Amino acid sequence: MTTMKTNACISTLFCIIVVLSTSVRASSLQCKGEQNQNVDWFVLYKLPRLSNSGNHLIKEGVAYLYMDSESFAKGWTLSEKDITSNDSIPANTLAPFYNDNIAGDLFWVMYNDQPPNQPAKLNNGHTKGVVIAGETEGFWLIHSVPNFPPEPNTGNETRRSNSNKIENESEEDTSKDIPRGIYAYPSSGKVNGQSFLCISTNEANLNTIGKQLMYNQIIVYRRNLPDSLSNKYSVLTDAANQVRIKKAPYNSKINLYSTSGMEFTSFAKSSKWQKDLYDDFVAPQLNTDLYTETWMNGRGKLPSECNKTRVMNIRAISLQKANVEFHSSRDHSKWAVSADEKKKAHWVCIGDINRADTQFERGGGTVCLNVPDVWKNYKDSVEDVEPCPKPKSKGFIDRVKSWFS
Repeated sequence: MTTMKTNACISTLFCIIVVLSTSVRASSLQCKGEQNQNVDWFVLYKLPRLSNSGNHLIKEGVAYLYMDSESFAKGWTLSEKDITSNDSIPANTLAPFYNDNIAGDLFWVMYNDQPPNQPAKLNNGHTKGVVIAGETEGFWLIHSVPNFPPEPNTGNETRRSNSNKIENESEEDTSKDIPRGIYAYPSSGKVNGQSFLCISTNEANLNTIGKQLMYNQIIVYRRNLPDSLSNKYSVLTDAANQVRIKKAPYNSKINLYSTSGMEFTSFAKSSKWQKDLYDDFVAPQLNTDLYTETWMNGRGKLPSECNKTRVMNIRAISLQKANVEFHSSRDHSKWAVSADEKKKAHWVCIGDINRADTQFERGGGTVCLNVPDVWKNYKDSVEDVEPCPKPKSKGFIDRVKSWFS
């Protein structure tokens, strides 16, 4: 009898430990810092592969700089870790997706117009990211990396029939051997610079994120939507099921908040809006000139725009903490920074869409934070910008008309 009681106690204790362990792991659905600690948010800059660098990680195209909610006052920190390693910031942040013991019980969605091991998608959103949520918290990771992150073992795959290539997006649509069920970083993503923004948030903001993703027309390649959490996050579920905005307006600006209450401003547009996100939406709404760093190697590149609020294309980047300089042609990042220091206008925006007329036909967006220390580090990295186009000289007839106007 004593043995039976002992075995029952051991069995009960084991179950309690398992439940508590799973609960602890599931409750850590937050962005991660360099030491795998929970952080409220982080920004990360994966540096391009630069063969002339003395740093072997930079030379191999796997180095990254970061700032997070704990370290931003120090400015950029060059990580000693390799972005492909299982101990990197992206790997630790994405770890819940590849933990088969808990991933099946969580709500999550992965989206990328250049998904791993699938053809690139021409229609709908020019968007890349993941959202994951438990009962009370989760995070949103926005990035610019094609073929990333890998598919987990759990969840359901989502395929679309469109197999056209992106409009000259990059040479990076070449990684078709991405492993499944584990964290990995694509070899194609090492060549150019890449951008990341992660926001830890709570249940009140997850449906807000879902609304923006509906405008962005995300292309989902894998998702896991448990019934209990799908009911809780009904708008995010619609986004995961690729429901689109069908009535005007076709653009949306909304504020969302991190776990600690820090405010972020999200801008989103659908393909039906047919305008440039930065010039026609972000700059006027923030009431500031912008320097923008987006992929300018494809066709349809938009020139710097100086007729209203100025939106100037960045041509060269200098990141002193890593002792590197590179041309924007080596950078696949999507970010913008307010051009002038103004009171309460220290904006940095990180997103997933480019300044090109081909992007008028695509959904996409950007998320902005207003933190002076973060702004200074992005602003100081702007080495050169494309000048405003020269105004066209008036012809004789136009000059005559001007005399009478």
